[in-house]
Amino acid sequence: MGKAELLQQIKDAEERVRQMVKEAEERRKQLQAEGKRRAIEKTERSETQLREHLDSEMAAARAKIDKKKRAILDKGAAKAEDLAAAARKNIGSAKEFVLTEFERAIDV
Repeated sequence: MGKAELLQQIKDAEERVRQMVKEAEERRKQLQAEGKRRAIEKTERSETQLREHLDSEMAAARAKIDKKKRAILDKGAAKAEDLAAAARKNIGSAKEFVLTEFERAIDV
């Protein structure tokens, strides 16, 4: 094998190596881009799931608070009605007491 032929084989081998390096670099970039895309998709899915979970928890908490609020308001309304009924019941005796005290004050 002559010197020129050997040099040509070396050049050819170097060209193949350069091509392989170029292809490997392109593949690395593709894989890196794919990895980033998958990571973004996974992050977005996780954020969506978290948001849905938090919304669900908030709705449950609001429902629980609303239920307690209604119970407290109902209890307060019932107590107010009981007090109003007791006041109506005592109006007659209260009038009589006031009149008696007024008459006593006048008689003195």
